[in-house]
Amino acid sequence: MEEDKKSDDGVLENLALLTDGIQTLFPEGKVICVFELNDDDFKKVQSNFRKIDSGFKKFSIDMSGVEHVFIHEELANQVFNVVEEPTPEPTPEPITISPWKRFLSRFKSSRSSVK
Repeated sequence: MEEDKKSDDGVLENLALLTDGIQTLFPEGKVICVFELNDDDFKKVQSNFRKIDSGFKKFSIDMSGVEHVFIHEELANQVFNVVEEPTPEPTPEPITISPWKRFLSRFKSSRSSVK
């Protein structure tokens, strides 16, 4: 990251503080921070970087070994709604036969041959 890069709204400074705190907390860890942001916050962060990236709904930056991933909430909703859990089919009600019908089912019914 450029040392002389200044942010008008303090986003870069706050990300640097966050990065420093994470590195202090987990000095040997590999850290990825994921931020799901609404449109205003996403554009606010994105405005601090290259204009070529302004058309994307996701981008990431690496600050001193800590990767920060920014995802627009619209993209996050699309990604997480793609896989839907199938709804379980309802189990059929058990068929209950009265004891009388069960008894009668043992006998073969026959029709009379006389019409």
